[in-house]
Amino acid sequence: MIIASKHLPRIITGVILIGVLGTALALSGPYLFGLLLVFTLVGLWEFYAMFWPDNANLGGRLLGLLLGVVLLASAWVRPELVITALGLSTLLLACLFLFSWARDDHYRFTRVAVLMGGLLYVPMLIMPALNFALHEQLLLICTAAGSDTVAYFFGMRFGKHKIWPKVSPKKSVEGSLAGLAASVAVAVSFGLAFGVDTADWTHYALLGLVLGVMAQLGDFFESALKRSRSVKDSGSVLPGHGGVLDRVDSLLFVIPTYECARAVMTFF
Repeated sequence: MIIASKHLPRIITGVILIGVLGTALALSGPYLFGLLLVFTLVGLWEFYAMFWPDNANLGGRLLGLLLGVVLLASAWVRPELVITALGLSTLLLACLFLFSWARDDHYRFTRVAVLMGGLLYVPMLIMPALNFALHEQLLLICTAAGSDTVAYFFGMRFGKHKIWPKVSPKKSVEGSLAGLAASVAVAVSFGLAFGVDTADWTHYALLGLVLGVMAQLGDFFESALKRSRSVKDSGSVLPGHGGVLDRVDSLLFVIPTYECARAVMTFF
């Protein structure tokens, strides 16, 4: 009962997220775009807040959010415009640094680098999901969530050996391996249910393993980022989970990885 009450906020928030996400995926189109747009805006705000707390550089944050909207919108309306939008965003930020530095050295290059880093990390990594079929989107969500959930609870119960103490002291080898096993099981299940005849279960097992590894690397990256900025969570909008980035960090690495995998081999 103690464990249940301790994790109750996390469970309730998770159920609500599943409901919202499931609805957006089922309705697709503008509803999915709207949900990803919310994730992008909140995720970017959390990312920039780690570097500029207490509303510092508010103008820069808002500019980053605006460019994030432009990038995601271009991916939804005309995907071939994404590179153009990214290039124009880069030019704009470069000019911002140039003219600001020439005037009073107010805008250091590190600020521009943080703005660009946020754009590359959040909207650029999440946007490929707009073009996936429903079962592919579900595969990635279940793979990332399955890996994270199984690793968390299995590691909490059986974890004895730390896997990467400097980056994430609470994560264990046992939990990590259990998470990878969950990812493989999810991918094989989706392969058997929706896969093409030209791919057998071993292809999906390998896909699940790769996605599981990338999901955990995404989690580790977010942990390292937070530790480098001396913050516990990326935000507090999701009770029991922290911020949006705390919840989608694995997906941000899984989505582009699957995009590369499907370019090499047909899975569905």
